Amino acid sequence: MSPFAASLSDADMADLAAYYAAQRPLPRPATTDRVKVAAGRELARQHLCVSCHRPGLTGHEQVPRLAGQDLTYLVKMLRAFKAQTAGDLDGTMTTAAQPLSEEDIENLAHFMATLPPSP
Repeated sequence: MSPFAASLSDADMADLAAYYAAQRPLPRPATTDRVKVAAGRELARQHLCVSCHRPGLTGHEQVPRLAGQDLTYLVKMLRAFKAQTAGDLDGTMTTAAQPLSEEDIENLAHFMATLPPSP
């Protein structure tokens, strides 16, 4: 992405940002497990996910939306943060993921995938 973005003017970047910001998230139906969703809801509360990702896990500015993301994507990213292989601007997610077990990751992902993907 960097080589492409390097050739964009400030106006081009602003136009692209406005375009993508105006897009409505599409629902990503996933087959989730009710028990995992309930456990994930409690884990999200314990780990204070809303302190960065906002109520409803809708994200803002550089903090991504988690609500309604694809289940497989959420698991992949949480595993990558735990393994310290995901891009992490300030290290917050890498630190937050360290105490998570594989079961915790699955449970959190199931919970997040069930949330409505409101912008």
